Amino acid sequence: MADHSRQATAERTDAAKPWPVLVAVGLVGSEVGIVVDLLPVAVVGLVVFAASVAGILADADYVDRPLALATKFGVAFVVAGAVLAAHGTGTLPIGPLEPLSGLASRGIALVLAGIVTVVGAGLVRSRQAEDDGSRGVET
Repeated sequence: MADHSRQATAERTDAAKPWPVLVAVGLVGSEVGIVVDLLPVAVVGLVVFAASVAGILADADYVDRPLALATKFGVAFVVAGAVLAAHGTGTLPIGPLEPLSGLASRGIALVLAGIVTVVGAGLVRSRQAEDDGSRGVET
């Protein structure tokens, strides 16, 4: 008689992870917020998307440090948002982007999402360092 208990446990734990749902919610939220020009929805969606992609890649063992990846997402958001905002305000004209409108507000949403992502990753990292420090004192 075959033992199927190990396989059933592995399937159950994979299905219980929230990352795929959070990736979808973050992607949809960021798209809706950026397309419809709803700044808070875009910022929250982008932050959830960056954090959940870092989490899913960490769970799959593709990255060792998910907070560093989330920080890189935040920096990429800031850079891309700054370029879009600069183009939207006329500071930095970019030819292929000329027919597009509303880039300044979308760029600002990206910059804000990047700042929130970087600050959030830094806060989580500092809390983890505090937890590790307090565990070291207790043991």
